[in-house]
Amino acid sequence: MNINEDKLAIPYDNKKTNYFHMKMIKLMVGLFIASLLIFKCTSQKKVGYDFPDQMLPHVKVEFTKQCDKGQQLYTLSCAKCHDKKFNGKKVIPDFKPEQLSGYELRVANAKHTVALEDTLITTEELALIMTFLSYKKKSGLLLTTKK
Repeated sequence: MNINEDKLAIPYDNKKTNYFHMKMIKLMVGLFIASLLIFKCTSQKKVGYDFPDQMLPHVKVEFTKQCDKGQQLYTLSCAKCHDKKFNGKKVIPDFKPEQLSGYELRVANAKHTVALEDTLITTEELALIMTFLSYKKKSGLLLTTKK
């Protein structure tokens, strides 16, 4: 008994299959692009820290965590205005100790009154940013203030 293979074949709709494959390809490309964008937006270059030699190792671990959080907050809230371009790269400038005082920062510069309202950056977040800027390795570029 010879069975005709055409009768056993599952009906194949070429248009529907091509449409489905195109949709899947578009979805996969879209997901790939989205994942690249998310990675690009969330990844940031780690900055090294200069802690005092006498700081105990377990204290350095905790300060590193605080500095890492401060760097994230700086990137979100401050970098847009303060980062400098040097040799085609963005560089976080070095701040003088007197520039890092949270209260003076808000009062001394009118732009900060708007940009750093208490509802946007909490006192704790500002302290983390100040900790990050205090201990980050120096870039050699000082923050210049316009008078």
